[in-house]
Formats: sequence, C-alpha cells, structure tokens
Amino acid sequence: MSRQPMVFVLGVWALVSASLAGSFVHPVDEPALMSALAARSPLLAVERAGNRVVAVGLRGHIVYSDDSGTTWQQAAVPVSVDLLGVSFPGRKIGWAVGHGGVVLATRDGGATWAKQLAGKQAGEIAVRYYRSRHATTPEQARALEQAEAQLSRSGSQPFLDVLFESETSGFAVGAFNTIFRTEDAGKTWVPWMDRISNPQELHFYSVRGRQGRVFLAGEQGRVWRLQADAKKFVSIPTPYAGTFFGLVVAEPGILLAFGMRGAVYRSPDDGATWQKVAMSTVAGITAGAALPDGRIVLVDQGGAIHVSLDGGKTFLATRLNRPVPFNGVAPGSNGILILTGATGVYGVPLP
Repeated sequence: MSRQPMVFVLGVWALVSASLAGSFVHPVDEPALMSALAARSPLLAVERAGNRVVAVGLRGHIVYSDDSGTTWQQAAVPVSVDLLGVSFPGRKIGWAVGHGGVVLATRDGGATWAKQLAGKQAGEIAVRYYRSRHATTPEQARALEQAEAQLSRSGSQPFLDVLFESETSGFAVGAFNTIFRTEDAGKTWVPWMDRISNPQELHFYSVRGRQGRVFLAGEQGRVWRLQADAKKFVSIPTPYAGTFFGLVVAEPGILLAFGMRGAVYRSPDDGATWQKVAMSTVAGITAGAALPDGRIVLVDQGGAIHVSLDGGKTFLATRLNRPVPFNGVAPGSNGILILTGATGVYGVPLP
C-alpha cells in the first residue's frame, strides 16, 4: 500500500475512534433503558416495600408490583450497571447496590432512584478516611493499603448486597472486604474495612439482619456477626469451607447460611453451633427468606423451591412446571411468593 492511502486509512480510523470515544457514556452515568420487557429480563434480587415488591437486575433494570406480581412497572433508574441487592426498611425509603461501586436510593417506594455513590467515590472516601486518621492501628493501616490498591487498580469495586436496619442506618458490602456504613440515610458513608476480621480480603456476598442481629456471609465458609456496642464484626466459625451465597435470619436465634452444591447450615443460637441440613439438591442455593408465618423458603439454581415448616431443620422441595434458575425470593401477599431469575420476576402460589 502506498504511503498516501495508508495515511488516509489512519486518518479515518482516528476520526472513528474519536467519535466512538466522544459518544461513550459509562454505565454508571447512563440511565437504564426503558423497556416493556424489563420484568422479563434477568433480575437478581427482590424485596418487600410495604405491600409493594421491588426487583432489581441486569443493566440497571428495576421493576415494582403492587399486586403481588400480576403486573409490573419499570422504575426510572440513573444507571445501567447490573444491580445485585436491594433493601427496604419501610414502605417508601429503600436502597439498591451493584457493579461500578453504585449505591442508589429511593424515597417513593422504588418508582424513582437517585445515585448516592458511583464509580470511584467509595474508594476515594475510604482513602481519605484512613489517611485523615493517619492509619494509627494495624487494622487501619491494612485498610488504607487495601483502599489505595483497589483505587489505583480498578477504581471501583462492586457492591454485592445491602441491608438497612432503619430508614437511616445501613450497610453496603461487596468484593474484596468492601464494607461501608451510614447512619444518616446515605448522606455520608464510613468505611468499615478496619472493623472486621478478614485479612484475606474475602468477598462479602450477603448481609442480613433482624431486630438488631446483623450477619455477613462470604467465601470459604465465613460468617461474621455484628457486635453493635463495639461497632465491629467478629468471625464466627462454621463447619463449611465453600462459598456461602446468602443468609436467612429468623426467630428465635435461628440463622441459616447457604451456598454451593446445595449446602445449607443451620444455627439455633446465632452462630454459636451449627448443623448441616439435609437437602434434596446439589444445585447452588442462591436466596432465602423468612416468611411472616414462620416458614423459611430457599431457592436454587436448578429451579427448585425449598420450604421449611420447622425453622429450617428440614425442607421439602417443589419445582415449577417450567423451572428456571432462581436468584431471589421474597414474600408477596395472599400466599404468593415472588421469585426472580434468568427470565424475570414472577408471583407464584406458595407451595
């Protein structure tokens, strides 16, 4: 090829590249696409908000239903990243979290959402916080080193779950020991990476609580319990070495941890002792919920619904006519169970 055509081709490529670069909008700044099929897109978590149910999922999709899953409306969401967790301490005020270091908040029951954190903001908050305290303890020094490394390496870490105990106080947790606390409804967030025993920087996949009892679960069979007075999480030994995907906190003192290959472990005393629960599946258990009537429900990647009538000691499995991998479960109204999965969100009669 002669020099002149080569220069022409390079010039055209430069113009195309500049055009593409100029048109690119990061998913944390791109509103979710409105779609009539949003409720049938992959959705990953679901939560009750009073009589409403709200589900979150891929590409920033959030949908809500006021009739236990018969009809769904799509929410206005300012991001198009995948959303992984949602929490409503009451009817109107709630939070959702996901990739790109995103924390969203709503004040109208999930119809509209606003960003509280996104992109590098959480990492920058952590670095500033620990630098301002001069990393005076070994835990703070390690947390500062972790925050600086993550900020320089990737800029943001995904938040994998969220729990608000009240309309002002909550936790957002995620990959590589990421944990933030707010006590002012998300106006400010404080890193808690120095307030937990997790030197391996394992991922936190779940944060769950009930009446002041708050627990985390993650990799390598690890569970942590909040010591509220000391404002820190302490590790609880379990007999499991695999990954825990989630927790169910029930009464009185009942704690279930579940995860890979159908693994379910039950504690009757908030983690002091554990027993393995016999399950009829080897599929990963992905989500669970304690129902108002005392029943406990778990769902799995094989499309099964597991229901316990005895506080999680035993479970009976049921499959839908057309099972799909499930990712989330929440109680609806009038005996309806709300399920999220690869093909959207559904309301089904409780087995």
